Amino acid sequence: MRKNERTWHPNFLKYMEFIVNHKNYEGLPIEKKNNGELAWIATAKSKTGMARKEWALSKASKLKIPNNPGVYAKVMLEVHPTKKKVCQVCGKEMSLFYVYPNYHMVNAIKKAFNYECTMTTHIFDVINDLSTRGIKPNTIKQFLVDKLSLETDILKLDFNEVIKTCENKCRNGHSNMLGPGAMSNFPDRYDGFHTYNRCCRASEDTGRSKDNLKSYTKDRRAYEYWSGGNIHAANKFMGSSFSKGTSIDHIGPISLGFVHDPYYLRPMSKGDNSSKRDRLLYEDIEKIISIEQKSNVYAMSWYSGKLWEFIKSNYIKQPHKIEDYRIALKQSMASLMLILWTIKSICGDKGIKLLINDMIVPKMEYFLYDYKFNSKGEIVGKKPRNITDSSRKEFDRFIRIAFEAVDDYQEKENRNVKTCLDSSDEFLLKSLCKDILNGKDDQTNYRTLVKLVENIQDKQIKQL
Repeated sequence: MRKNERTWHPNFLKYMEFIVNHKNYEGLPIEKKNNGELAWIATAKSKTGMARKEWALSKASKLKIPNNPGVYAKVMLEVHPTKKKVCQVCGKEMSLFYVYPNYHMVNAIKKAFNYECTMTTHIFDVINDLSTRGIKPNTIKQFLVDKLSLETDILKLDFNEVIKTCENKCRNGHSNMLGPGAMSNFPDRYDGFHTYNRCCRASEDTGRSKDNLKSYTKDRRAYEYWSGGNIHAANKFMGSSFSKGTSIDHIGPISLGFVHDPYYLRPMSKGDNSSKRDRLLYEDIEKIISIEQKSNVYAMSWYSGKLWEFIKSNYIKQPHKIEDYRIALKQSMASLMLILWTIKSICGDKGIKLLINDMIVPKMEYFLYDYKFNSKGEIVGKKPRNITDSSRKEFDRFIRIAFEAVDDYQEKENRNVKTCLDSSDEFLLKSLCKDILNGKDDQTNYRTLVKLVENIQDKQIKQL
């Protein structure tokens, strides 16, 4: 067994065999490993992953499910024969519907009814237990109306219909009070859902630990991708009242180099946001350009600026090449991360000092203010911020996450995006590292870094 490879629960292995052999999945590709085990997991850009997506889109057409963001999640829920999934870790079976209370809902139930439940207690069981304790049906229904902002006419429905109404609202991203037993994850997982269930999510998905969840409004991906924009204001907008009950979407994905700035954020249902991923759509390009013109806030991080200017000049006459543009931006990001990793690895503290001073410290100014927004994410006011020990640590966190991401980007095995450095770029990068180690002034070294990044983009543009 390879290092860090998990032992899958026997119940999950049985579940895998059941799903793979079920008629609903006929034709959905799955490979076998050399030892005969099912290769349940396949990356989205692998040959198997691409074939799985084609299968799902064909199913969507037959099921009359529109090919919009979230199409894969809808298809895989629709075809699932039992609508219940076994956890890879503990073997527990849980529903794929949004029927489990979140942390705040658990606390609200306890406060309202002095009833203890957990985030893995089915809402039907909660309602059933409350009823057996003598709580009147309309009292329970009114509680759900208040917590999920439902229409009061559900008071006339039976509990089965009430639960359906609650589930539908949460599944469509209009409330987060209830969640599913397993999150959507297609085509990476054969059945379309994460291998571990809600029961083991906190322990298996370290990014979703209680402490980390508290910092999710501070979008760590902006730090990971060394994003441009007013990142502090964007974090504040993501945690504001305008985002309540929704998921905040970057109109231009920051994984493609677009900035993390409140002007380029918009509320979106959680399901649509998780399904969008790093798509680049024609209509989104038009929205981004419109915002850029009105706000005078540049939409792209500096390291992909030349590509962005080319895209703006050509997307109308070459709409069929938008996917090529997306790939080019992805490659530009991969190239940047390789450059940063090389400087950090070869030059050590001297390289890290250069990158912090020239790429991170300039963003510190944004952290000195508090901001007010309108519903569009436009900054309508700002004032000097009260700097505390906690706020000082925010910038330290920024630096730590940024450099951890550089290492992580190189170490992950599923990075299938090729970098764009040729022999001349590699020579310039080695020369830059030599200059850093020899103590050449940082301004000159940073200009060389910018030149290297721009040269790479120029060559990408010639290929588009």
